[in-house]
Amino acid sequence: MSRLGNDFFNNPKIGLKNTDHIIGLESFRKSLEKNFFAEVNIGNYALKKESANLIIDIKCNLSLAESLFYLNKVTPTQGRPNKSSPKKTLLFLLAYSELKKLNDITIDISELTISLNDTTILISKIYDQSITDQAENILSELINHNVYYTKGLNETPFEIFIPVFEEDTLESDAKLKNIVSDNNNTNDYFGFWGMYYDQTEEAAIYDLNTKTIIHGDIQILSE
Repeated sequence: MSRLGNDFFNNPKIGLKNTDHIIGLESFRKSLEKNFFAEVNIGNYALKKESANLIIDIKCNLSLAESLFYLNKVTPTQGRPNKSSPKKTLLFLLAYSELKKLNDITIDISELTISLNDTTILISKIYDQSITDQAENILSELINHNVYYTKGLNETPFEIFIPVFEEDTLESDAKLKNIVSDNNNTNDYFGFWGMYYDQTEEAAIYDLNTKTIIHGDIQILSE
């Protein structure tokens, strides 16, 4: 497996940037902490003051199974229409939408890390607003595929990378251009995920299409 450095794609992380220009960021952080019973840290790696490139780290004292169960059973926000299938990520999306409304600058999320008791899930941006655009679908797929990537609920990977790309695919000019220009397809989130298990030093690839765990060289997107 090949891990790429943080300075390979899009916006290199050259030190933590100031967040003072982001209006309502502390309220956004506290909202996430309250709604998800978590400790939340937020960094900004944007290269310009006219934008914010957020790195969000959510630390929650729950296991993966507990988290997925909780999020799968959430009810609609008070005062909202009673829908039979409310968005599981609704509270996150509402808080993020409010943050964007408060600011005139461009705000996006480059990386979302969810640190749980037994695993860490790292979701990388692959196009503009891709993380919030696909958060609901990613969570749904984490739930739907849980029995497969945990090997029949017997082994939880201690790290999950969403998405990863096959090394030979990533080396193609078209794929590289898409990554650099934020022009990926939404389906790129749901091809392959990277997994690390305690029993093996080598990374594994979870193929969402075949619901199987395979081995091979992969590239992890990290801005």
